[in-house]
Amino acid sequence: MNGYLLRISNLLCFLCLGHLLAFGAGRPVGAHPSDTTHLPEPQSPFASMQLAQVPAGFRLELFAQEPDIGKPIAMNWDEQGRLWIIETVAYPNSIRGQADGGDDRILICADTDGDGKADEFTVFADGLTIPTSFTFTHGGVLVAQAPHFLFLKDLDGDDVADTREVVMTGWGVFDTHAGPSNLQYGIDNKLWGTVGYSGFEGDIEGEAVSFGQGIFRFDTDVAEGVRDFEYLAPMSNNTWGLGFSEEFDVFASCTNNEHSVFLGIPDRYFRAAGLPDRGTENIAAHYQIHPIVDDLHQLDVKGGFTAATGHHLYTARSFPSEYWNTTAFICEPTGRLIHRHILQQDGSGFVELGDGKNILASSDNWFTPVEAKVGPDGALWVLDWYNLLVQHTPEGQDATQSAGRDLFRGRIYRLVHEQGKATAMLDVSADDTASLLQALQSDNMFWRLTAQRLIVQHQLDGLADELVNLIQQDTVDAINTNGPALHAIWTLAGLGLLDGNYPQYLDAVTGALNHKAAGVRKAAIQALPVSKPAVAEALLASGVLEDPDKRVRLAACLALMEAEGTVEIGAAIFRAADQGENANDKWMAKALALATRVHHRVFSAAYASHFDSVAGPASDEKEVGTVDQVIQVRAQLGKLLYDKPSFVVKAGSTVTIVFSNPNYMQHNLVIVKPGTLDRVRDAAERLARERQAPEHQYIPDTEDVLFATALVDPNRRAELTFVVPSSPGSYPFLCTFPGQGETMYGTMEVVAE
Repeated sequence: MNGYLLRISNLLCFLCLGHLLAFGAGRPVGAHPSDTTHLPEPQSPFASMQLAQVPAGFRLELFAQEPDIGKPIAMNWDEQGRLWIIETVAYPNSIRGQADGGDDRILICADTDGDGKADEFTVFADGLTIPTSFTFTHGGVLVAQAPHFLFLKDLDGDDVADTREVVMTGWGVFDTHAGPSNLQYGIDNKLWGTVGYSGFEGDIEGEAVSFGQGIFRFDTDVAEGVRDFEYLAPMSNNTWGLGFSEEFDVFASCTNNEHSVFLGIPDRYFRAAGLPDRGTENIAAHYQIHPIVDDLHQLDVKGGFTAATGHHLYTARSFPSEYWNTTAFICEPTGRLIHRHILQQDGSGFVELGDGKNILASSDNWFTPVEAKVGPDGALWVLDWYNLLVQHTPEGQDATQSAGRDLFRGRIYRLVHEQGKATAMLDVSADDTASLLQALQSDNMFWRLTAQRLIVQHQLDGLADELVNLIQQDTVDAINTNGPALHAIWTLAGLGLLDGNYPQYLDAVTGALNHKAAGVRKAAIQALPVSKPAVAEALLASGVLEDPDKRVRLAACLALMEAEGTVEIGAAIFRAADQGENANDKWMAKALALATRVHHRVFSAAYASHFDSVAGPASDEKEVGTVDQVIQVRAQLGKLLYDKPSFVVKAGSTVTIVFSNPNYMQHNLVIVKPGTLDRVRDAAERLARERQAPEHQYIPDTEDVLFATALVDPNRRAELTFVVPSSPGSYPFLCTFPGQGETMYGTMEVVAE
């Protein structure tokens, strides 16, 4: 009750404020009240639902609303099928210098009478400060709350956390939009997550570790701290989305114009080969979003994905078949919509198939979808953070000082297909092995993965023979998958039964290398201990390097990097490289190059030289002489402006520009020819709509561009050294990130010596 009264008190303070400090992402900090005298009013849940558009044959149902819940930002379901949510009134305030403890909490929302609406609410944990994600593991709940990961456990079964331990620390708190998120149990029995540009700098298992935005995973047993931590891949920008297909294909999303990214090759393979590269690829096929709201307030990437959150695929069977395992749901809260993202396999990777537009959009200016994922019933569940102000709270202010920031409202919806059959709700328990086997065979991946987690974390190895029976069912469903067999393989692996000491289980999974379902073949490759010579021989003998599905080939090639190098492995990779279809496949070409480098001793020098060229030429940056002048340029905090509108340099001199970025988003500094500012702006906006834009750092390929830094992450800097043109004149400089060049520009004045 105290937490509820505090929220009411905060709400009353919020309602009393008459001065608007910021409205949405599109208004400047410090906007005059006369600019925003007609703010849209919040709607009741029923009225807001009337403003929503969903595809024909679907309907939106309300599961919970204020005052029972407020400000939901993350959700998950336990093995009982109960919804758990994180509520945060503090997000996205700054937490610099603040002590632990706050107004945020984790709430269990139960539907006890089966009418589709929550009627019982239990506070599992309160006193939290901007928690952003959580997942279930080893009888407890792991919570991402920068700078910490917290492990909470209920010891007496009353659904209230009794213990709270810090198991990891070091997550950046520079920007709460850019901290750790998306904690979830992976099909490989690891805990996965993402982090934005606030990054990590801390100690993991006694070693100093530092990294920026990207994807990571680690061991599920966190009781004694985080172990076996692996940074999997870097991302180009603030990362707030992660999703798995039913066949363990991995996707993510960035908040700034990169709404879908495929993880092709984890970073450890590049490190092993000594060939630095990026193992992720932007696969988004379009720039535009399709809002139906009248006023769109976005700071940058205007009309596009400036705040993409989530990348959860449809992994059940209640929706029509065209959604099954091919459609992801990506929220764009600034656009008041959820994008329907259609995936299509393309060789060993994926592409977005056109523009699927919206699965849900609203003309309610307060509708703020922040997460959409498939629930245990097969419906699409939606968290509505319900706020007029979506993005940053102005620097130096807190939520109660921003009239566009609501502290009280929040809704949870279910999107249901009217002709679809809901997934049967199961009563799953580690004490009831029959219930676990039943759940492993569900047509909803939520139940399969939940059963896998419970079997592995309770080490129920007595089910091993039943798991083998599932693996040996060599069948496929309507979309050529076999979820039960795939999860059975990973469950055996999680039980430690594929280490070579149990030949009957190793044989069963080795036999799955020829399963009818490509996803099962891929799972077998990834779960087998290929470091054992006999397993590597079996993998080669199975023919998976020539598999019809290139994802299987890719998995085999990467797995062979972890095998002891032999002439047979070398010959197999040579044959794979000789196939034009592999050389023309982006991820297979990279994997073959990496495998060649790792196994260089079993290859001839000629082949090693050939594959070195696949990795790309070395940098040939032009050397410059002694620096004559150093110029400091900074982005202004909270504004799309440089701190210098101009600076003066001498023609023909050597200059270093030190560009610092204390802001909340990435910026660059691009110097262009005199009179070409508008032309470069237009070229940058055109480039932003192309898939390759992030790879080009949003710098257009034009002779108008003279010198440029790469995109500089928040709290980072870059140095740009160049020889000043010999012709005096006014040389514009600008930021070419989408939408920022309109205000973020200046002039380099070149004067005669």
